Amino acid sequence: MTIRAYQPDDFPIVEQWAKARNMVLIPQLLSKNGFLVEDEEGPLAVAWCYLTFDCPLAYVDHLFTRPRTSLKKGLAAWRLIWRTIQAYLLNLRDCNGNALSYKIVRVFTCPELSRFLKSDGWKVSAKTVQQAIYAIP
Repeated sequence: MTIRAYQPDDFPIVEQWAKARNMVLIPQLLSKNGFLVEDEEGPLAVAWCYLTFDCPLAYVDHLFTRPRTSLKKGLAAWRLIWRTIQAYLLNLRDCNGNALSYKIVRVFTCPELSRFLKSDGWKVSAKTVQQAIYAIP
């Protein structure tokens, strides 16, 4: 598996993955900090890292895998995405070269990944959430 930056040209395939899960991706809401994992069959998984600027919180969102991806392969892709995001966050600097010190990362995810995250030291909420989006006219 390899990882690279998400490119806008990747949107059609990632949008298909979202639609297969009855979800909607809005291209204008995707962070510039997107990461795409590929395997021998092509694109396998994607996620975006969003940064907040008024507190040291980053969050990972829109984590999708190619439909019918095995849990084992999906977890391997997640590990690669997570290592990349950790390195990315550790290397962020302000205009003066000082580390930005993002210390908290949040992700909304499916039960299968949340069980793995819990075993990997993440704090996992027992409640399920649903996404609601409102576009201000």
